[in-house]
Amino acid sequence: MYNRLKKNPSEPVVPRVVMIGGKAAPGYWMAKQIISLVCAVANIVNNDPSVGQKLKLIYLENYRVTLAEKIMPAADLSQQISLAGTEASGTGNMKFMMNGALTIGTLDGANVEMRDEMGAENFFLFGLTVDGVEQLQKQG
Repeated sequence: MYNRLKKNPSEPVVPRVVMIGGKAAPGYWMAKQIISLVCAVANIVNNDPSVGQKLKLIYLENYRVTLAEKIMPAADLSQQISLAGTEASGTGNMKFMMNGALTIGTLDGANVEMRDEMGAENFFLFGLTVDGVEQLQKQG
């Protein structure tokens, strides 16, 4: 959307706020890099006068249950995109779903059970399966 607005700043769009929240485990270097990238992109998007109030990106620091309770009812999309085979099985994805958010995610953690219950046609699959990750790692 940012690139589209940069190309045509007068394009009529519904204003959006993209919220990204989560925590990186202390030893998860790549997750920390992704958070840094999100913050850098947010700085560019949020300070670009040609985009104005049409698009904002925020990183929700210290993401926790009390914050989740406030944002889940307003979410349109829940992205649960951990590397298959690495995610602890939480229930946040289910809370987003029960509040009407669509889910895009890997087949990992509670996403597997959620997809089985809701039907594959209602789950937007993203990324590799556990077997796919293992094959890719073997290939180098």
